[in-house]
Amino acid sequence: PDQNEYRDTLIGRIQKYLYEKGEYDPSAEDAFCPALANRIDRNTGGIVIAAKNAETLRVMNQKIRDREVEKSYLCIALGTLSPAEGKLEGFLLKDEAKKQVSVHKRPVEGGRTAVTLYRTLAKKGGLSLVECRLITGRTHQIRAQLAAAGHPLLGDGKYGRERENKKFGRTGGQALYSYKLAFHFTTDAGCLSNLNGKVWTVEQVDFVDQYFPGTTIS
Repeated sequence: PDQNEYRDTLIGRIQKYLYEKGEYDPSAEDAFCPALANRIDRNTGGIVIAAKNAETLRVMNQKIRDREVEKSYLCIALGTLSPAEGKLEGFLLKDEAKKQVSVHKRPVEGGRTAVTLYRTLAKKGGLSLVECRLITGRTHQIRAQLAAAGHPLLGDGKYGRERENKKFGRTGGQALYSYKLAFHFTTDAGCLSNLNGKVWTVEQVDFVDQYFPGTTIS
């Protein structure tokens, strides 16, 4: 939910699904409400994690904080990244009024450390298909850091280049997708121990098929 949408939300749909399955009773006294353990930006697609009970939420949140959950994204950036593979590091400062973050090379008051690993998977016609792995999980992290590096995401209306977005025919949101989730637990995971070592991958991403058809993601 945000200032524009309170009714038809992802968590609302999850709660409806669980209610219809008989796994969630909102009328029960002191009932736990199914909740998201992570989020993705508006107009970003991909995998999110939701917890059906309080214990699951507690454990999953701890694993995310301890960086035992690996989240990887696919995106299309403008231009060619140099080097083709590397690390983006900096400090992100959020402007609540603008709902936007700025990137700084040195610590700033209120700024939060942001680290992103990236590797270029393919290049064509002034665009690069890039895989990004989050070491930290900050608001707009990938979008802001790549834009600050001179390679904003295709279709990004907040950090991108409108002229380039129109040139390449991408105006419906940033080309960014949370496509892989891997669990690498190094400490006890309790009720979620069975997830250790498992990986979830989305095999087909629309903008990859559109701009880099035939590309194998590995």
